[in-house]
Amino acid sequence: MLRVAGSAGNLKQKTGWFTLPKANSPPQARRLHKPRDIHTMLSEQLVMALDSLRANKFRSLLTMLGIIIGAGTLVAVLSLGNALQGQVFEQFIDLGTRRIAVEAGDPKAKGARDVPGYGLLSIQDYEVLDDLVATRPELFRTLAPEITVNTQVRAGTVAVQALLVGTNEDYQDVQSVPIAHGRFLTDADGEASARVGVLGYLVARDLFGEDEQALAGAIGRMVEINGQPLTIIGIVRENGGPFSTDGRVFAPVNTVRLRLIGNLDLPGRGLQMSSILIGITSEQLVEPAEQAIVDTLRLTRDVPQGAINDFDLSLPTQALDVLSGINGAITGFIAVVAGISLIVGGIGIMNIMLVAVTERTREIGVRKALGASDSDVLGQFVLEALLLSLTGSLIGVGGAIGLVLLISLATGIGTGISWIGVSLALAFASVIGLGFGFYPARRAAMLQPIEALRYE
Repeated sequence: MLRVAGSAGNLKQKTGWFTLPKANSPPQARRLHKPRDIHTMLSEQLVMALDSLRANKFRSLLTMLGIIIGAGTLVAVLSLGNALQGQVFEQFIDLGTRRIAVEAGDPKAKGARDVPGYGLLSIQDYEVLDDLVATRPELFRTLAPEITVNTQVRAGTVAVQALLVGTNEDYQDVQSVPIAHGRFLTDADGEASARVGVLGYLVARDLFGEDEQALAGAIGRMVEINGQPLTIIGIVRENGGPFSTDGRVFAPVNTVRLRLIGNLDLPGRGLQMSSILIGITSEQLVEPAEQAIVDTLRLTRDVPQGAINDFDLSLPTQALDVLSGINGAITGFIAVVAGISLIVGGIGIMNIMLVAVTERTREIGVRKALGASDSDVLGQFVLEALLLSLTGSLIGVGGAIGLVLLISLATGIGTGISWIGVSLALAFASVIGLGFGFYPARRAAMLQPIEALRYE
């Protein structure tokens, strides 16, 4: 005969699944009664699930490990990915993404007008755009000319290839030119057609060496371009990237035009421009700024309606879209890996729950024999799996938030917590717990009391 010493009292106290009638109760009362209130039943099942997890703390922790790693990785990756994207975007902005470059059109483009000098920019275009910038301060900040020529720069017996850029003092307001030593061009340099220049980092390094003292000592020295002397007034700090100035030499427009290169004028149109850089007030105003530039140039360049533009625009959104796509792909890939880790953690939960069902077969048989229904058993084991998954997810999320804040303090990067990542981690963990916990729970619920009681 099966002996379950103290079982009824203990189970009544712990489970609440049933109540036993007193010995002197009427026959109709001598029945097993389950709680009718669903909230009471769920709360009692929750207490039982917690008791079961506390009874096997170390095993529960090992079971949650996959969920902890997956949830923590998901939150950390999304948070740090957003911070990194914002940091890189800010660097791109500093390098010159708040500007639109007006460039010459492609003379081989389909529909191009067969006229001399098609697509080339001149001082006339610069003056028209200068008026546009002055009349639309809500869109534009300033503009700067660019006359670019590949040339050779010589210092003594050392010569390097560089891109000579003729521009003015407004160039720094359109695109970042961080000066390491000396200064940039001024309005006085342009008016005097002064023989002065600012060297990009790579040009200065190749000519004078990479030692900081040597670079600082280059200020005031002479270099030659096309046999013409140029006094160095500044050295640009290294700033690689798509808008890098490392391989450039900056000089006043008139100096390039009159002293270094020679006649750069277009017949009847004045000085030829390689491009015109226009600073915009915000990246959010790229589209209206682009439209204003296009409308103005089409009108002043007499482009017929329906014809293609005989000029081209280089927009900051192009570089930012590429960067955003790359960052999104990397973040998405790591997030998928984190999701796989969550699934692996769910498999671990299912495995441990199956073991738990086997270990507690006799207990399940006693409870069902004393009145517990299939849904009671099913609910308890599903809740145990759900608690394992959610607890692991909360631990992982908490650890990820701590790690992100620590990295933020250590690096100085303004890192915000990705609450979308937190929500995804908790939601995914809940689904994982329910999905992988259902099969073991159903297996426990389907056990027959007689067979369960016979289990050794």
